[in-house]
Amino acid sequence: MKTKLARWLTAAVLLILLVTISVWLIAFRTVAQEPFPDMAAEFNHGSIGNEDVQGIPYWIWRVLPTLFNDYLPGPTAYSSLGLFWEPGAELPVGFSKKVVGTERVSINCAFCHQGSYRLHPDEQSRLVVAGPGNRIAVQGYLRFLARAGNDPRFNADTILDAITLIYEMPWWQRLTYRFLFIPATKRALQEQGRNFAWTDANPDWGRGRIDPFNPIKYGILEMGNDGTIGNSDMMPLWQQALSEGENSAGEPRSLHWDGLSTSLHEVVVTGAVGDGMSYRNYQRNAVNKRIARIETFVRELTPPPSPYSPERDPSDPFHVDPQQVARGEALHREHCALCHSPDGARFRTPIPVDEVGTDRHRVEMWTAEAARRYNNYRDKGKDWGFSGFRDIDGYVAVPHTGLWLRAPYLHNGSVPTLRDMLRAPEDRPEVFYRGYDVLDAENGGFIADGPVAQRVGDRYDTRIPGNGNGGHRYGTDLPAADQSALLAYLKTL
Repeated sequence: MKTKLARWLTAAVLLILLVTISVWLIAFRTVAQEPFPDMAAEFNHGSIGNEDVQGIPYWIWRVLPTLFNDYLPGPTAYSSLGLFWEPGAELPVGFSKKVVGTERVSINCAFCHQGSYRLHPDEQSRLVVAGPGNRIAVQGYLRFLARAGNDPRFNADTILDAITLIYEMPWWQRLTYRFLFIPATKRALQEQGRNFAWTDANPDWGRGRIDPFNPIKYGILEMGNDGTIGNSDMMPLWQQALSEGENSAGEPRSLHWDGLSTSLHEVVVTGAVGDGMSYRNYQRNAVNKRIARIETFVRELTPPPSPYSPERDPSDPFHVDPQQVARGEALHREHCALCHSPDGARFRTPIPVDEVGTDRHRVEMWTAEAARRYNNYRDKGKDWGFSGFRDIDGYVAVPHTGLWLRAPYLHNGSVPTLRDMLRAPEDRPEVFYRGYDVLDAENGGFIADGPVAQRVGDRYDTRIPGNGNGGHRYGTDLPAADQSALLAYLKTL
């Protein structure tokens, strides 16, 4: 009797051990990514330690555009959302793949911070690493996932049938997908949709824009929905070393559009936190080192050189007159450098919104209470040690590096071209289209109207709350000849 009981107990223990090991292998086993050839590739596809929170099992993610293409803006799968997909790459820029139990796909910093441009419509788009996300439809991606997760077609039979067409999945993997990953992913996408349902009552973000801090307020900071609008352009991450230290007036240099932080390190870390990185994962050596490498990378990264040049043939649309450029540079020193040049006394400092006159919604979104909570934020009791967050009633005077690629302009992307920036607000376009990456050689910026821009871009209406194009009247009263010279110089930056 005792022998039988001992055998039964031994078998039970072995079974429990086998199940435990199997569950760990299937759901939690972590495998490091292979080394990347360079830092640009690592920025574009490296994991930031958020797969356990944001990761979607790879084969589910692969077939979603096939099964739910009716929820995408075009026929080119994830590329229709403006994501840059390099030839031969397994994933578009802004996505990592890492084994956490199973292969999972998750977003990283490059999801928002990637740019592209073309000099002419018949060219292939050129990737700009860590550039402004001028084409990216972040909200479109979130809505696509939520709609897919709430669709009856999101079920094990349909998804596994679609996977089988492109991958011969072994029986054990089919079982784990059928009974674990597909149901869990469906629930997670539905929950994410509920968490972002508040965006349906706000103006759409549109391509190239995001409301980055209301999700933080309503999520990890546990603040109630206050109805504010934080829609703003997705900045490039060039030469962030210029954001550190003090300006020539002895004031701390600020980051983000509204200067809500003074610490580059905290900006990089909280960017990953906003994308789902946990404190536990951040403490892992591989993740911690990657975040540090990203910080170093964006500190020194420079934008691609401007295509506008006096060296081009005068018949080339990107030729600029050398005399006008020289005159424009002098005008820039006189009228712009105080705020926008690194040696300017107001460089990288918030200009009071009542002074600059631009749309107030972004600064009203962030509050002293939000800053206090973020500085004291704890993840399951673990103190991140943040201290650089603050509440400022103004917008930061950002550098003009890579200005030719930063369009549309102002914090909310409400002015399509450099020429329009030199016009009085009442003369700026009321409606235009964002997301077409062909440069506007004449006006500086991207082509923002016409049949193709209307077809591939998102309509931007400056009359919608948060989209206002008023303010920043600097240079609008210059004589026409001076404006032309200043425009020629600005194009070269």
